[in-house]
Amino acid sequence: MVADDKVIEIVNKRMRGNKDCIPRFLYKYRPFDKFAYEMLADNYLYLCPAENLDDPSECRTTLTVEDFYNIATNQLKVNCVDAILEFIKRYTAEANFHLAKSIVYSILTPNGEVRKHFLLDIESELQMLAPEADTALLINLLAFIPDAIKDPNIASKFGDYIGLAIDARQYMGICSLSELADSAQMWEKYANDASGYCVEYDMTDYQEVDLLYPVVYQDERNINIINNIVLSYVGEMILKLSCGKVDADCSSYARMFLTKNTEWTYQKEWRLLGDANQKIQAPKISAVCLGRNVSQEHKQEMIRFCNEHNIVIKENKF
Repeated sequence: MVADDKVIEIVNKRMRGNKDCIPRFLYKYRPFDKFAYEMLADNYLYLCPAENLDDPSECRTTLTVEDFYNIATNQLKVNCVDAILEFIKRYTAEANFHLAKSIVYSILTPNGEVRKHFLLDIESELQMLAPEADTALLINLLAFIPDAIKDPNIASKFGDYIGLAIDARQYMGICSLSELADSAQMWEKYANDASGYCVEYDMTDYQEVDLLYPVVYQDERNINIINNIVLSYVGEMILKLSCGKVDADCSSYARMFLTKNTEWTYQKEWRLLGDANQKIQAPKISAVCLGRNVSQEHKQEMIRFCNEHNIVIKENKF
């Protein structure tokens, strides 16, 4: 199953600080455990280590260069070139796009690397095939990304990204929320067969909003750290060189921590990302909903708690 382009677009918007795409309310389904009232009274959310989550493939990564970048020669390879060529696809006919690819391929080395000194010679040909595209931007990307990657500041960032991804399952913390206000599946799985409760959070003016992203549901995922760093960097360079005119995808790296298999699509998940085992401030609680199988003891206790804290109490209709 191919990832939903709309969700990937939202991930990119969130990475650029856009808050308009965040739902007004998000929901947390929980059992009555020893942390139930502590979480509510102290108004925190717990960031669970990624390795403890329900998807066993969560945040798994590999560290091989594969076909995207040749460290020894410091040149982009053919798969990365293909990703950059996608930039002109929207500006030309399908036949012209394939012709443009063949022109670029004609100046690659036998190893599939960019002959950057030949790039200027093909710029005019590409411009004719995609007259509405800024092919000078494409040439700049193909020619100068390898040099940019050698920049000490960028190399340092790459090292940080690699380290984070390698250690993600142990050291990255995730708190899962849902768009769904009353889901029978969520009640069953996460609220002890509807004997627990669901917290409705109002995301308006939430101070930790920069940690919040939607989950992308996809069975086939790119878990190669180097590939994803390079692809994200390509997207950032396209944004920069086009002065924001081209809405490039910069989310390849981030999506390593935001992707779940499609069997979990029903969850409509958003997640907060941070350090594992951290407690962060929760959004404002606007209501608590009790499960239909809640015990009388828990029901009376929660009603009493919500009355004391001026929280609206609801009952599950499933």
